[in-house]
Amino acid sequence: MSGVRSGARRLLVLALVSVFPARIPARPPAIPPGIDLAIRNCILIDGTGSPPVRDAVLLIGEGRVLAAGPAAAVGIPPGSRVLDLDGAAVLPGFVNAHVHYALDEERLARWLESGVTSVRDMSSFGMPPAEVARWRARTRERPDLARLYAVGPMITVPGGYGSSFVSTPAEARAAVDRIADAGLDAVKASLEDGYAGVSGLPQFDDATLDALVAAAKARGLRVTMHVTEARFLRRAVLAGVDELAHIAWDRVDPDTWRRAVSAGILLIPTFSVFRSYGAPVQSCVANLRAFRLAGGRVALGNDYGGGPGEFEGGIPMFEIECMLAAGMTPMEVITACTRTSAEACAADREIGTLEPGKLADLIVVRGDPLSDPGVLRDPVLVMKEGRIAADRR
Repeated sequence: MSGVRSGARRLLVLALVSVFPARIPARPPAIPPGIDLAIRNCILIDGTGSPPVRDAVLLIGEGRVLAAGPAAAVGIPPGSRVLDLDGAAVLPGFVNAHVHYALDEERLARWLESGVTSVRDMSSFGMPPAEVARWRARTRERPDLARLYAVGPMITVPGGYGSSFVSTPAEARAAVDRIADAGLDAVKASLEDGYAGVSGLPQFDDATLDALVAAAKARGLRVTMHVTEARFLRRAVLAGVDELAHIAWDRVDPDTWRRAVSAGILLIPTFSVFRSYGAPVQSCVANLRAFRLAGGRVALGNDYGGGPGEFEGGIPMFEIECMLAAGMTPMEVITACTRTSAEACAADREIGTLEPGKLADLIVVRGDPLSDPGVLRDPVLVMKEGRIAADRR
C-alpha cells in the first residue's frame, strides 16, 4: 500500500506543476565556468590594430582571455571578482623580440614588472641549444618572470661574427638540426663583416647560406638574420630569410625594400644599439620610413645588452620614439610591440593580442597612449596569464 500512496503523491506533484508552472522560481543565470576576473571601465586597445573600445570589459579565466569587448556586449556574470580600472587603458603585454643576456632570472623579473611580459633571447653566446632549452623550460614555470623565447647560438662561418661555426652546407644543416631538435624558437645567422672597429670578417658562401635557410624552413623554424649594412641586408632578403634582426645604418635601395615587403619579411630596427655604437640613428629612421611606406611590418627589439652603454630594461621608449619619428602612428607602434613581435617569436597564437583564447598578458596605463605614447613608459598594472605581476595604481 505504501508504494501505491507514493505513486499517487508523484502524480499529484506532476499535475500541480502542469497547472501552475509559473510558481516554480527560475534559476539565476550561471557564471560561465572558469572565470577568475572581470576587468571593467577601461579603454581596450587589443593589439590587432582595431580601433580602441571604450567602456570595455575583459573576462579572464584559467590564465586566458575568455571575452573582450564593449560592456554592452560582454556582460559581467553575477558573482565575478571585478577589477574597475576607472577609465585607464588596457593593452597586451609588450614583447621585446631582440634582447641578450635573458638567461637570467633577475632580468626576466625586471622585464615583467615593467610591462615587457615576453622576451626573445637572440644569442646564447656559445651555450649548447639543449641547455638553452632547459633554461627556457625552467623559467616558463615561473609566474614572476617574463616569458622567455630563445634562438640559440648565432650561426656563422669560421672566423665570422657569431658563435656557432659552419663551413659547408652539410654543417649548416647539422647546426639547424641541433637547434630544431632542442625545440628552440628560431634560427639566427649572421651576415656581417665587422663591428666596433673590426672589419674584413668572412661570411657565408651562397651554397652554405642557401642550405641553412632551406634546412630551417624544412624544420618549421623562422630564420632571423643579423645584418647592419644595406649590401648585406639585400643579400639576406634574396636568401629568403623571415626576419631582419636589425635595420641597416646606411641607405637601403627601394628595390630591396619592395622585395622584403613582397616576401613578408619582418624588421626589428634596434635603434638603441646603433645609438650605443655611435652610428647615425637618423639614417636608420629614414630607412624605417621607407620600409613602412613600402608596406613593411615592424616588430619591437632594442638589442638589450648587444653593445656598450645603457639599454632600457623596461619598455624601450627610445625604440618607440624612433618608430614615431619614422612616421608610424601610435596604433601602428602598439601593434608592432605586441602582435607583430609575438609573430617574430612564432608565438602569435598564444600572445600578442587580447582576443579570446589568448594568454591574459596585459598592461594598464593611465591616459590614452594613442594621443600620448609617453604614458607607455610607466604601466600601473601588469598581468601575466591572468596573475598580477605588478600593481602601482
